[in-house]
Amino acid sequence: METEIPDTQSLKKDVEPTMVSIAQAQYRPFEFLINSSGTIASGNELSITFQASGVLKQLNIKNGQMVRKGQVIGQLENTQQQFAVEKAEASLEDAKVRYTDAMLSYGAGITELQKKNLLVQNGVPSAEINLKEAKMNMARTQILAPISGIIAELEEKQGNIISGGSKLAAIYEPKNLTLSAKILETDFKHIKLGQRADIYTLSFKDKIFEAYVSEINPKVDKNGMVELKLQLKETEGLLPGMNANAVIRVPQSDNIIVPRDALVIKSGRQVVFTFENGLAIWKYVKVGLDNGVDIEILEGLEEGDQVIVSDNLLQIGHEAKVAIGSDLNNN
Repeated sequence: METEIPDTQSLKKDVEPTMVSIAQAQYRPFEFLINSSGTIASGNELSITFQASGVLKQLNIKNGQMVRKGQVIGQLENTQQQFAVEKAEASLEDAKVRYTDAMLSYGAGITELQKKNLLVQNGVPSAEINLKEAKMNMARTQILAPISGIIAELEEKQGNIISGGSKLAAIYEPKNLTLSAKILETDFKHIKLGQRADIYTLSFKDKIFEAYVSEINPKVDKNGMVELKLQLKETEGLLPGMNANAVIRVPQSDNIIVPRDALVIKSGRQVVFTFENGLAIWKYVKVGLDNGVDIEILEGLEEGDQVIVSDNLLQIGHEAKVAIGSDLNNN
């Protein structure tokens, strides 16, 4: 009795190709990715405090308002301070009159030393100092914006009784925002100033904000973390206090790079399937660094190879028929 040997080539022709997705192997710098999270803060945020005590007579700001440096944003009741200025001005005028009368008694032969002595004897210098002090106290009743920025954390309202040194509000520069983030000390060796970072916020889930490493705190905390400052290049819509995630991109040496999904384990070895003339070709590879998205291929692939990144774990084998998306009916 003869045993019929199946025609494997004919069987292969009858098998429908598996639809797959592909990507191109690229020769470029590999980016080692360091993930972190933190809180957005302004690179220049100040507290606005009262320098004097009294009743808040006028308040010209509200939360979220943009103000200019030097703009008057509040005024304390200053009747007493105004009176003190007028009194000091009168005292200075009186001292100057006494000084002038005293000089006349000396005639044209008065010396510079005698003039200085007469100024002191008639109280002109002390009267000038008293006037300066009164004007300084007067100026302290007026609250000015220390920088141009946005008002936040406004804590007082018009009519409140104020104590000197208490806080009125905070002010920050909206275009100068940073993300304070921490990384593991094991990743510290990869970090350098100027490295690019992608910032992801809860408020803008579909938008990536670009940033760069602007500051590294040269100290490891008790939890084995190193703090970084990431300067945001775009800040529209962002607010201090927002939580965000950061992915810091650390360039490595140039090599063949493919998506991580291209790598599979077959027979205990690392394999990448390439797409060649409608077939999946099994290639052993030697891999390098892995960042969770891409992977380095040190041996086994060439630049420009089309690698299969879907259905490559169980569905296909060596020389299996495959098609790319809409090309399925053309193979």
